[in-house]
Amino acid sequence: MAPSSSSAYPGRWDHSSFVKLVAPESEYFTEAVDRFRQLCDGQKLVAIVDQKEGALLHLRLIDPANPDVANDSNVCINADLVAEGYASIDRKGCKYLNAYSGVLKKLQEAVTEAKRQRYGMFEFGDVEEDE
Repeated sequence: MAPSSSSAYPGRWDHSSFVKLVAPESEYFTEAVDRFRQLCDGQKLVAIVDQKEGALLHLRLIDPANPDVANDSNVCINADLVAEGYASIDRKGCKYLNAYSGVLKKLQEAVTEAKRQRYGMFEFGDVEEDE
C-alpha cells in the first residue's frame, strides 16, 4: 500500500488509494500484510484507479463477492483494512482525498470503529497523528 513497500503485496498492487498500511517497523505490520493477503489471494477483485501519477496507480480494491458492495459503493478492501486497525487514512500523502467525499466518510467511520473496538494499531488507544 505504501509505494516503498508495494513488493510486499501479492499481485500488481501499486499504491492504495486513500490509506496507508501500518509502518513496516510496527508490531502490526506482519498481521496487516497477512490480512491483506487473506482478503485478496485467490479472489477476483475489481481495481478502481482513483489517481495516476506517471506509472504509479492509486488503487481502490473491491471484492464483488462482498454483499455490502451492492448497498454501498464505497465499500472496499482499503476501508476494511482501516476498520480492522491495519491501515490509516493517508491525509498527508493523498492529495485527492477530499475529492471523494463518500469514500472519505466511509474511511472516517472505519477509523471510528477500529478505535472503538481497539483493533490492530488501536489496541492501546488512538495512535493517529494530529492533523
